[in-house]
Amino acid sequence: MTRRDLAGVEWVRLSFIDAFGTSNSVQIPASRYDEAADRGIPFDGSALEGPARYLESDMLLRPVPSTLVDIGGGVARVVCTAHTPDGARWSADPRYALESLLDDVDDVAAQMTVAAELEFYLLGEHDLPVDAAGYFDETETSGSAAVRDAADRLAGCGIPVDACHHEAGPGQYEIDLGPLAPMQLADGLVLAKQIVRDRVRRDGMRATFMPRPFGDEPGSGMHLQQRMAGRLVDDAGQLDLEGAGYVAGQLTHGRGLSALAAPTVNSYKRLHAGPEAPSAVVWAHSSRAALLRVSSYRGRDASIEYRGGDPSANPYLLLVGLLAAGLDGLERGLELPMPAEESARGYDPSTGALRLEPLPRNLDDALDALLADDVLVDAFDDQLLARLVDGRRAEAEAYRSLVTDWERARYLDEA
Repeated sequence: MTRRDLAGVEWVRLSFIDAFGTSNSVQIPASRYDEAADRGIPFDGSALEGPARYLESDMLLRPVPSTLVDIGGGVARVVCTAHTPDGARWSADPRYALESLLDDVDDVAAQMTVAAELEFYLLGEHDLPVDAAGYFDETETSGSAAVRDAADRLAGCGIPVDACHHEAGPGQYEIDLGPLAPMQLADGLVLAKQIVRDRVRRDGMRATFMPRPFGDEPGSGMHLQQRMAGRLVDDAGQLDLEGAGYVAGQLTHGRGLSALAAPTVNSYKRLHAGPEAPSAVVWAHSSRAALLRVSSYRGRDASIEYRGGDPSANPYLLLVGLLAAGLDGLERGLELPMPAEESARGYDPSTGALRLEPLPRNLDDALDALLADDVLVDAFDDQLLARLVDGRRAEAEAYRSLVTDWERARYLDEA
């Protein structure tokens, strides 16, 4: 869609994402779109700092024309980049972080595609799951109809959808986005979450992308399948030397990546919480508990699946981290350990047969690991990293002071 295709569109939503992955927007009359595209639209740039913001700052939003789509109801949406008042790119814009890395590794960027499995819960009255269906359940529900409609809308916006289905938890669904270039995949994930929310709200439902909204039900993940045309895997779907280094790099930086992939306090109630949630820095071909999985049965179409992410992750920052980590391993020729084809919980590290490095158990540990990782730190602008870490530290501190129902039940009458 181009500016010439705005016939019938009355408003344009200028969409941007803050450091914490929250989608924001400014809506302008369609008659002002040319002005926005040519010169930018002023806005309060402190919104880019998310919940950690304190001071207003004058900034400009400038549309990325290739992302302009008609989302219905007389409204179009376009992804925007943030600029300083003099028109320069703002270095702490998450989208700019990914754009900068892709420019630096343009030979890799041209070959790389990423697909995504996005999981979420649909809630109804009293914020309870809308149905009691199970994994791949064929039962037709209001939730399944709404998810199909959301998938159709995404496809109409140029985001390929390979499938959608019911997940393991009651009211839990998954939409699988087809392979896209890294930037288009990040843009598509942000749009997918917004379209799902908007669509199900029409039917009185609420979509939550919280990593683990229910303590007794499965958490929601966001798995990313990475491919590089003609590289990383051979015709049999086995890792070649470059692929082994790439996977080894993401394992080497696995603990630091957790701060980007699982960025909230709640994220760590999904990790370590079941046979399909990663808990250790291992890779495998078949084990769904592995942090990284190589689907060799698909031959040349095999992907390197990163399973440590959840829907609360900022997709731009996570892709920066994954690329930086993988390319570090590829360039240094890091040695890949043996695959862990069983659940990590099935191994006894004391035997020495397989040394397991656990993923962080909480957000503070993950942030410490991120800051201790020079490769990941160097992949980000200092302003952006400081805003991200300070904001997440504040969340962790607020959570530590919270008194829960479990604590009251456990300790009120303790002598």
